[in-house]
Amino acid sequence: MKAHLAARPSLRKIRVWNRTQERAEALIEQLNMPDLDLRVAHDLDSAVSDADIISCVTMAQEPLVKGELLKPGTHLDLVGAYRPDMREANDAAMARGTLFVDCRDGMKGSGELSRPVDGGVITWEDIKADLYELVQGHHPGRQTEEEITVFKNVGGGTLTCLPRSL
Repeated sequence: MKAHLAARPSLRKIRVWNRTQERAEALIEQLNMPDLDLRVAHDLDSAVSDADIISCVTMAQEPLVKGELLKPGTHLDLVGAYRPDMREANDAAMARGTLFVDCRDGMKGSGELSRPVDGGVITWEDIKADLYELVQGHHPGRQTEEEITVFKNVGGGTLTCLPRSL
């Protein structure tokens, strides 16, 4: 959340969802950001359909975010669900979004990506760029305001995905 706020200081409304309301409330209290409209989201689907930016950091084995609910222009971060048997977003999210990863090494071990590839929903070629390619300007990132973008952190990309020439 703090990274998003650093990049987009105009963000003012943030909703936190958790399987238990108590944990969502505890996170809000821990964040201690009185200048923001920071509240518990009681219904995940409603929060997803209203959000401009969604960050998931879960251990979910079954998708929580329904891609059919994403509005045009949404950005979806998938940070958790790091094993092959885990998913935070369903096939519709992966099919609707322009896909980016932190690192191409290891992406085939992510259930978030390998399961929709195995199901014929996406291909490995649908992953447009990794962080290095984005930062170096090899890919421009979002192309239109209506484009849905999906970023999957497959783990450790900032440490291990340097170009071979360095």
